[in-house]
Amino acid sequence: MAVINYSKKEISAKIVYYGPSLCGKTTNIQAIYQSVKPDQKGKLVSLATEADRTLFFDFLPIEIANIRGFKTRLHFYTVPGQVYYNSTRRAVLTGVDGLVFVADSQRDKMEENVESLANLEENLNYYGKSMRTIPLVIQYNKRDLPDVMPVAEMNQILNPEGYPHTEAVATTGEGVLETLTRITKMVLQHIEKGTSGKPQQPPRVGPAAAPPAGERPSMEPAPSHAQASSHAQASPHFESTAHDARAAHPGGSKPEVAGGRIQIVGTGSAEVISANAFSIPVHVKIEGDSRVFVMDMAIKLDRFIPEG
Repeated sequence: MAVINYSKKEISAKIVYYGPSLCGKTTNIQAIYQSVKPDQKGKLVSLATEADRTLFFDFLPIEIANIRGFKTRLHFYTVPGQVYYNSTRRAVLTGVDGLVFVADSQRDKMEENVESLANLEENLNYYGKSMRTIPLVIQYNKRDLPDVMPVAEMNQILNPEGYPHTEAVATTGEGVLETLTRITKMVLQHIEKGTSGKPQQPPRVGPAAAPPAGERPSMEPAPSHAQASSHAQASPHFESTAHDARAAHPGGSKPEVAGGRIQIVGTGSAEVISANAFSIPVHVKIEGDSRVFVMDMAIKLDRFIPEG
């Protein structure tokens, strides 16, 4: 779910590297990190356990080309491969804009690949999404090892839908940047389709309900046809309107919303987005409208300042 910051003229998108334990997800991120200029990248964060090299995620922001006057930053994450960290894997997928599934090419690892791919789809379904509706590249890694399966055979098992795929040896960097280039282009095209032809200033819900200057609520790129039944058309707007449209108008059309003051009537449980950010669903009512709307409020923790 791309986040648009109108005050900074910046779009932030999230790409997640997914796959079974020790398939090469972290190695991919490390290779990318080494290849990016120092002034284009942020800090790389890695948390390790005895069973796997990544417990939560690796984080890498890169500033890239503009989209209709907005700078674009990509944030790269990996997930833990172990099954017993599934809740963490699911949390990392929150707001994902693009996916790279890293498959281990060794023949004896195919069962783990299949299980991890099925788990990815299951966790996406939890958020009402699917691999068919999000940009996805499948990377066949470890092509330098003995007893690797032919790519054609791996495609038959893991990729019957025909998603873009690459071959890689992440330990040497081979195929890593090709994978990065493919998924980046796909995500940027997905975002641009969601913003192309749309106004770059957020419209108001009502004459007295203009949002304050600064960061607006997060947006989603325009959904594909498969998503139309559960997502409203994505132009810059309050998330409260989007949630109501999804619930009351499954065909994707938006209901008319009367202008007026907004009253907060309750909040839901906070949900972790990343290591330093979380979201809170806020339930609101608009004056003159009997319906209750939901507005997802994302909060990023940059630093703590003691009082006094």
